[in-house]
Formats: sequence, C-alpha cells, structure tokens
Amino acid sequence: MVQLKADETLDDLLIGDLKVIQKKNGFRFTLDSVLLAHFAHVKEGDRVVDLGTGTGIIPLILSTRAAKLSICGVELHEEMVEMAERSVKLNKAEGYIQIRKADIKDIHKTLAGGENTLVTANPPYWTIKEGKHSEVYLKATARHELVCTLEDFLGAAAKLLNYQGRFAMIHRTERLVDVFELLRKYELEPRRIRFVHSFAGKSSRHVLIEARRKAPAELLVLPPLVVYRAPGEYTEEVMGWYGKGEDAHDHSD
Repeated sequence: MVQLKADETLDDLLIGDLKVIQKKNGFRFTLDSVLLAHFAHVKEGDRVVDLGTGTGIIPLILSTRAAKLSICGVELHEEMVEMAERSVKLNKAEGYIQIRKADIKDIHKTLAGGENTLVTANPPYWTIKEGKHSEVYLKATARHELVCTLEDFLGAAAKLLNYQGRFAMIHRTERLVDVFELLRKYELEPRRIRFVHSFAGKSSRHVLIEARRKAPAELLVLPPLVVYRAPGEYTEEVMGWYGKGEDAHDHSD
C-alpha cells in the first residue's frame, strides 16, 4: 500500500481513474502538463521519455492514450523522483512507466541515445533574469532556468530520439522564435504547432509544438486551442479529455 507523507495530497486526475501524489505547498503540476500530454502524437508501442517529469503527471496521462507504451520519466530531484515512483505504484503502472533520476545535461549517462520514438518536455518558461524567483526551491527550478535551460532540454531530446522521432513540448508563445531556432540547431524540425488561448478572442500565451528529428520542413499550424468558454468552465474539447464533453479532435499528421 502506498503511503502519503504529512506534507502531501492525493489528487484525482479525473482521467482514466488516475491519481497523483503532490506536495501541499510545494511544486504542483499545472494545466500546461495536461495540455501537452493530450497534444503529443502517441502511437501504440512508442518508446517515450518525459524530461523533467516532476510529479510524473505526463507519463501517467500518456499511458492512457495508446497501448503497449514504454515510458520513462526523467527527473533530477531525488524528492520528486521518490514521490513520482509512488504515484506510478499507486496506479499499478510499474509495468510500463519507470522514473529515473538523471540530469538531462548528461542524459547519455543514464539512457541510450537514438532509441526513442517520442520525447516530451514542459521546461521552465523563464530565464534566470526574468521575473521573481519562488522562495520554494522546487517551484523555482520548475519555473526558471536555474538548473536546466531550454537548450539543455532540446539537446537531450535530440540525443534520445531515433530518426524522425517526435519531440513534443509546451512553452511561452513570446519565446517561439527562440524555440524554433534551437530546434533547428539540434536537427529537430518543427512539424505541428498549436497556439493555446485562455479564452476566445484573447492573445495566445502558450504554444504547443511538435518536431521531428531530421525530418523535412513541413509545418502544420493547427486550429487554436481555447481552454475556457467562461471563467472556471472548460471548453468542450478540454472537457472531452475528462469524458465530460466532445472527444478532443485528433490533429495528428
């Protein structure tokens, strides 16, 4: 039986009966991870690596999207690794999800290169010089590039993917040019993007991006993803992920 610590909560994801353990006042996953997990193009039998997995939320959701997956969540912080491992055990997912402690800057020391078909990442959005850093260390490293930069994440993805393997990520829309420049630096060709809008008619603050390793240039811009139809009310597409609305549209190429 999985035990909770005094400073932890057990939260129902409302997706596939999944539950996740989180800190009460520490780092907690956001909707961005859910958006990414539903955007990534997942195929039966994929070998998947989630970089900076945190609570393990992305591997857990991905495990509901296709059969016969092998998923590895990579996390630097021992405390988060141990907590994510308990969430995997709680959901009886040990047979297809493993959590590994590793520094993505040295990912080659932990995982073999060129063997994975999908890599996902929800990297820190802010550079060290931007904004105010959280006083909670794990929150600070999740939000700011204190430990790993955007380039570190993309470099790790390039090492891990096989030929034309897919890399899916989410980031701030205002850094899209930076993302595209670094993707091409590491021979990850942008193939699908989808702009995320909190409400219809509002500017996009986040963007979902999928690239392929050493693929030809062919970019598909998908219809906007609108999260809320009214304050506190998800749109039909988002509700569909929770089995409470229309099925999310499949925009896989």
